[in-house]
Amino acid sequence: MKYKIAYIDEDKGWINTFYHTFKNDFEIFRMEVNQESSVESILLDIQINNLDAVVTDYLLEENAEVPFNGNKIVEALKNTRPHFPIIMLTSFPTQAIGHTDDVHIIYTKDILTIENDKDQEELDVFKNKILANVSNYYKKINETNLKIEQLIEKRNSSGLDIKEEEELSKLYILFDELNPDGKDLPANLINRDSITKLNEFVKETKEILEELKKMNKK
Repeated sequence: MKYKIAYIDEDKGWINTFYHTFKNDFEIFRMEVNQESSVESILLDIQINNLDAVVTDYLLEENAEVPFNGNKIVEALKNTRPHFPIIMLTSFPTQAIGHTDDVHIIYTKDILTIENDKDQEELDVFKNKILANVSNYYKKINETNLKIEQLIEKRNSSGLDIKEEEELSKLYILFDELNPDGKDLPANLINRDSITKLNEFVKETKEILEELKKMNKK
């Protein structure tokens, strides 16, 4: 089964180029933005279409009256799903670097232009990076779920020591970041009481972390 990748751009030409470049490797979900688009509507599309990764152009304001650039999509997605695979593909890498925290996600659109074997090699590396990002994302989800199941089983049978309780707390927070919509719950968290307790725990832990951040800034 192919991974489902969204490509976001205001330019139909680049959308078609990306589609034809990767249509044999991924299921491409084409998202053309315009002056009526919003970051919120894009995030909703990402959620309801069960996407595995997102590739976005940076300068969305270039040929259309889009009220934001790709870095705003990156910021919003990182805030809600910090581990979700996202890449920025742009003709203006220097400008994008100045407006994006994670510079490692930025690639130039020149990578889509194939003129020789070297260009093809660079494109293949880019494609493999997308595949690896998505694969590692799902691997992290599965490993986190498995560790939570193992620790809960041990806690229910023989109890946990302090280090294990601390590890379970961190795994709960990571689980919430990886699964903001509550999908792919570990088997031991499927019952309603466990889900409620998990949500309450994550909320309380995040509140404590926010207070600690405020104290450190003083």
